[in-house]
Amino acid sequence: MSWLGLSGGFMLQIFGIFAGLIGLMYLLKMRERLVPVSAHFLWERVLKAGQRSLLARILRRFFSFLLQILILVLVLLTMGDPRPKKADIKAQRTVILIDESASMKTRDMPEVDDEPRTRWQEAIRLARKIVTSKNPRDEMLIVTFAQSPVPQSAWETEETNLLSALSRIKPRDTPGNLEAGLRYVSELLYKQPNSKVVIISDGAVPADSGLYWPPVPKDCKGVTKRVDLTGLNIELVRVKPEAASANLAITSLAARPLPTDTETGEVLVRAMNFGKKSVKARIDLYVDGNWRESRSFSFAGGEEVFLLMRLPLVGTDLEARLKAIDGTADPLEMDNRAWAVLPRKPEPRVLLVGRENLFLEAAALLVPGYFEKITPDEYSPAVLKNCAEEGGAPCNLVIFNDFVPDKVPVTQNQLYINPQGGPFKVVSQVKENLQILWTGGKRKHPIMEGVSMKDVNLWGVSSAFARAKGDVPLMQVDARGTIFGILHHTHDGRRLVGLGFSLKDSDFVLQISFPVFMLNLVNWFMGTSPGFLATHPTGIPQRFSLESDGITYPDGSKLEIPGRNLTFRPDYVGVYTFTKGKETVRKIAASLLSQDESDNTPKPVVISCRTPGSWKAPHIIVAKKHSMPWKTLLLLLLAGIGMLIMTYLRGVWGAILAFLGILTLGLCTLGLLLMLGIAPWVALILTTFLVLLLEWFTYNRRITV
Repeated sequence: MSWLGLSGGFMLQIFGIFAGLIGLMYLLKMRERLVPVSAHFLWERVLKAGQRSLLARILRRFFSFLLQILILVLVLLTMGDPRPKKADIKAQRTVILIDESASMKTRDMPEVDDEPRTRWQEAIRLARKIVTSKNPRDEMLIVTFAQSPVPQSAWETEETNLLSALSRIKPRDTPGNLEAGLRYVSELLYKQPNSKVVIISDGAVPADSGLYWPPVPKDCKGVTKRVDLTGLNIELVRVKPEAASANLAITSLAARPLPTDTETGEVLVRAMNFGKKSVKARIDLYVDGNWRESRSFSFAGGEEVFLLMRLPLVGTDLEARLKAIDGTADPLEMDNRAWAVLPRKPEPRVLLVGRENLFLEAAALLVPGYFEKITPDEYSPAVLKNCAEEGGAPCNLVIFNDFVPDKVPVTQNQLYINPQGGPFKVVSQVKENLQILWTGGKRKHPIMEGVSMKDVNLWGVSSAFARAKGDVPLMQVDARGTIFGILHHTHDGRRLVGLGFSLKDSDFVLQISFPVFMLNLVNWFMGTSPGFLATHPTGIPQRFSLESDGITYPDGSKLEIPGRNLTFRPDYVGVYTFTKGKETVRKIAASLLSQDESDNTPKPVVISCRTPGSWKAPHIIVAKKHSMPWKTLLLLLLAGIGMLIMTYLRGVWGAILAFLGILTLGLCTLGLLLMLGIAPWVALILTTFLVLLLEWFTYNRRITV
């Protein structure tokens, strides 16, 4: 027997105090009062009768005292909350690992009240079933996983707390990652005996060979020990729909401005039919909630289509919507929509400082925007504040041609042509004509896209730069050779590009690569590259530096955020707006864009080429059927009632039978309640009330002066 309420020692102390008080009150009650009478002979018959019933009166008082002590014991036992020790059943620790990825929003489960249900609703129903079937002493922890695991409760033995935690959970719009969930669980249950994890999932998770769960079949190849699940007891509850259904999804969305027309954008949409039948569909493009363009098409089962559309870059929030137009039902609507933030670059305000070069000026004029040139004698840091334009805005790009200022200006973007030192560290001066063969290799910087230096001739003196930490080489003699072009980032965010040769001492300006280089340079400095700008996938952390103090979520809720260095992981699709005060600083679009998650066809969960066993309800002592001793209880009940009836007899036998009758009925009631599965403390309370009622009815009613 174990006590979950008062301890045994404390109950003994309380019993000693109150038993003494009850005994004292009975001693005071037994004192007879002296009453004066008018004549002694009138009371002789009463006195003789009282002497004959003296023993019966003493027994009644003594048995009443014993019953009061018994009532005190029952009350104390109730406060101790006794629980039987089950030596053959050990408490178990169970982690319920629930898949909360985007596929769980698929609405293809059997209907209830003519309303189709989602897989998530079915998963919660199954989780409730697991919780309610637990042993009272078992501990459970609820963990959900999508791209990363999240504990949703503490270790709990109370069903109400676990059920309350289940009611608060909502699925996320991110892909599933079973490896991350099992890695977290394996750390929780490491070297814990009598523990297990129950996975609740629809199986729409990518296959992963990094989970090692022995014993591994001999024909299973490619399994690594990235996550070791040795000794982990894994059970599975499948969320399986009645039948497979088709699903259409947008798997990619990207946009870019045209290099020749920055006011017009190209939008690339990729869509896929994960069903088996051909479907007629339509893609609609919306900008800031207003319709802009549509395209209808047909694709067969399992086919992927690519659509390239153009639209004016007016607005910020781009949304693509995919819809079946032939009546085909799509149970997962969330991946039919994708968002992107249209690229908007600031207008270039370029200032050229240095000797005159018509080729350089012509290349700079290819980019729409403001352009001005001044001589080195006209330059001063104050000129950059209005970019040599009266009342104008500051420069956002300054080009120094064969000139280096005394102090590096505060302008964020700067190009130095033939600096011969200045903000760059020069390791050597080269006079011979070297051929520049390396311009970034396979992973070129956006500045060097489409730029070739193989046919460029250099004469005169060239500067070879030293590469500091964080610098990006742009032009080299070879992959490990002398650096003639470099990109340098300062600690305060300024970006400096240096060319180690003079344009007048090379034929670079005569090559087709020169205007391409200048166009790439300005576009990259202004925040726009020739490549497509894609939406961010949900569940993937994004790290960036941003002066912001608040964020607005797609559902309109707001959150205050501190600092400038942010790590942001979007869990839901839509557009997130970062603000500074009331000003919008940046927008980030997030979409699902996961083929593994959109392919929501039910699949088996396989770990190390093995399928976990199905979950089975545990064998609990409360659920074990016992044979009820009805005959014994019935005999005890009849005997107790018979004894109580005989309490109407006067004398010693009436007192003895009343005491035995109350004990018999009390034991019979307590045993019957426990056999019916009622909690021990509830059974003790009911038995105490019955004994108290019978004690008053039999003894206090019969005791007279």
